[in-house]
Amino acid sequence: MAENTGFVISDTEKLLKAREYKDRGNEDYKKGNFRKAAGSYHRALLYLKGLSSNCPDLLSSLSGLPKNKGKSPMTQDLMDDARSLTCDCHNNLAACMLKASAPKYERIIEHCNFALDASPNNIKALYRKGTSLYAIGDYDGALSAFQMAKPDANIRKYMDLCKVELKKQDRAMADNFRGMFDIL
Repeated sequence: MAENTGFVISDTEKLLKAREYKDRGNEDYKKGNFRKAAGSYHRALLYLKGLSSNCPDLLSSLSGLPKNKGKSPMTQDLMDDARSLTCDCHNNLAACMLKASAPKYERIIEHCNFALDASPNNIKALYRKGTSLYAIGDYDGALSAFQMAKPDANIRKYMDLCKVELKKQDRAMADNFRGMFDIL
């Protein structure tokens, strides 16, 4: 039976471990091993979630954990590092999931939302969220995400695609209403 030594990892050490797993995930992603990369990003997030006991206002909202009152807060530098790593890991998880043969777009959108909670103007998260919303047919949501991102050629292309699909929806809705009133 293992003995509890009472060893506690400091917030700084947790951030270092999280960064280590994120870097490992980045290397696996570059090699095309998206599943292994996703595992590393998940591990990094587990270390970051462990920070919530010392940083109740920031990380509990980003991780969905309850706030722990009465704990000493982290320094602003550590909080900024945690926010940046949280954004990167969720964003990178979304990228890995988009590479799957059958992407789970709702889950990808959740990861993008967590990344955007940490960094509201993150262009990659907005783009990935937009493409995922487009894939599930939420053209209004996709267009909104793309409009918040700094437009480049890819984003403009998707914005145009969204507008085309929205026009199709409007025409179909108008035809349905026209058909409803023809019955009377």
